[in-house]
Amino acid sequence: METIKKKKKKDVGAIVFIVTMLIIPIVAFLFFYVYINFNSILMAFQEPLFDGRGGFRWGFGNFEKFFKKFAAVGTEENMGLYLRNTIIYFCQDMFIMLPLSLIICYFMYKKIAGYQAFRTIIYLPVIMTAPIMASLYKLTLDWGIVRVIGEGFGLNLPDSFIMNEDHALGTVLFYMLYTGIGGRFVLLGGAMNTIDPSIIDAGKIDGAGPYRELVSIIIPCIWPTLATLILLSSTGIFTASGPLLLFDQGTCGTMSISYYIYDVVQGGGDNTSVELAAAVGVTFTILALPIVMLVKKITKVAEE
Repeated sequence: METIKKKKKKDVGAIVFIVTMLIIPIVAFLFFYVYINFNSILMAFQEPLFDGRGGFRWGFGNFEKFFKKFAAVGTEENMGLYLRNTIIYFCQDMFIMLPLSLIICYFMYKKIAGYQAFRTIIYLPVIMTAPIMASLYKLTLDWGIVRVIGEGFGLNLPDSFIMNEDHALGTVLFYMLYTGIGGRFVLLGGAMNTIDPSIIDAGKIDGAGPYRELVSIIIPCIWPTLATLILLSSTGIFTASGPLLLFDQGTCGTMSISYYIYDVVQGGGDNTSVELAAAVGVTFTILALPIVMLVKKITKVAEE
C-alpha cells in the first residue's frame, strides 16, 4: 500500500514538472503565433478612421489600396517593382544558391585538394554577424580593393555601389550569393556523410564519374533532406528579401514585399498603416499556399 502511494506521488510530481516546463512555450505559441496571426487576418479588413479614438470600419479598403499600388509606376511605392525584386531574390535562392550549395558540398564530401581551407572560406560568412559582414562588404566595394583595382584600370565607378539605383540590386544579390551558399552545408554535408560507402564504391565499379555519381547516387540518397530544403525555400516565395536594412533600406530599387511590410509597420511609407501591411501579408499568404502545396506534391512524387 505504501509503495502504491509513493508511486502516485512520483506520478503527480512528474505531471507537475512536465506542465511547469511546457506552460511557458505553450503560452508563447498561443500568443505570438495563434493570436497574432489571427489578429493580423482581422486587421486586414479593418480600415482606420484616424479619428483620434482608434476607431475603424470593416471592409476591403486595405486590399483596394494594395492593388492600386501595382499601377503606381514611377511613384515612391510601386508594388509591382517590390514583387519583381522579391521574385528575383527567391529565384536566386532556389535556382542558383541551392544548386551551388549542393555542388560545392559534394566536392567537399569528395575531399578535393584544399577542401578544408575552401570550406572555411565558404562557411565563414555564416558564423560572422551580419552587420560585420555587411560593413566589410560595403567598405570593400566603395573604398577598398574593388575601387582601387577599378580606378587602376581607368573604370568610371560610381561614388557608391550601395546607394546607386543602377548597381544597388546587383550589389545586394552578389552579397546574398556569397553569404548564403554556406548556410546549407551542415544539412547537406550531414546527409552525404550518412551514405553507405559501399554504394559509392559500387558506382565506381560501374564506371560512374563525378557527374553521374552526383545525379544518380548522391541526390537520390539525400533526397529527403534536399526535398525539405526545397520545400522550405518555396515557402518564402513572397517573403524572400535581402539584407536591405543593412544596405539602402530599399530606397535604391531593392525594396521587397517583406521589407515593405516591415517599413510600413515601422511607420514608413505614404499614408500607410499596419492594417494595409496585414492586407498585403494575407494576400500573399493566400497566393503562396497553393504553390507550396504543389511543390510538396512534386517533391513527394520525385521521392517515390
